[in-house]
Amino acid sequence: MRTNAGAIWVTVVALFLGLAAATQFRSQDVYSRSLNLETPSSLTTLIANLSETNNELRAEIFDLRRDADNAQNEVASGRGTLTEGQRQLQQLRVFSAESAVAGPGIVIRIEGAFDERAMSDLVNELRNAGAEAIGINEMRVGPRSFFTGTPDHAIGVDGRPLRGPWIVRAIGAEDVVFVAMTRTGGIIGQFELIYRSTHFDVGKESSLDLPAFVASK
Repeated sequence: MRTNAGAIWVTVVALFLGLAAATQFRSQDVYSRSLNLETPSSLTTLIANLSETNNELRAEIFDLRRDADNAQNEVASGRGTLTEGQRQLQQLRVFSAESAVAGPGIVIRIEGAFDERAMSDLVNELRNAGAEAIGINEMRVGPRSFFTGTPDHAIGVDGRPLRGPWIVRAIGAEDVVFVAMTRTGGIIGQFELIYRSTHFDVGKESSLDLPAFVASK
């Protein structure tokens, strides 16, 4: 059982590393679409913020790799406890959206024009900011969720059409995630440049409840 605890943590870390790399690549779309709308001064701020974000991601990846090395050493030496294994398994279930979860976080309300690329960018940015679980309207978003457009201007999430206004809920350290979303040059500011008639409202919540992910039939 001790070996299983270490193996579970290795799996959790590997998933986080894979997602961090993928979301860092995909989340550049919103910025590239808004560059032509920026002023020179706001571009300077944006570059500084992106540099800071990249430094934070590098530090996070370094910490995760260190944790992975420690976990692998635990597997090899047989260290670890049943309690640690259960806790790590629960973390994996939350990360993979297999279990319902509750906790503090933020809520983003989007009223007006929006599209599937922007929603994908927003979800990726929330993950980069440390959100542990994300939901859109009443639907849980999983690590492999995909976004598509629909003829009636809804946003397809894993094949299910979700119509606006869209309510995006993200569980995590609410102060950290809130600042990441609303900072100057951040993703909400970029959206406001692209979707000028759309209203974005971001607020902190002390308690949020998200259901488990349900696959489309």
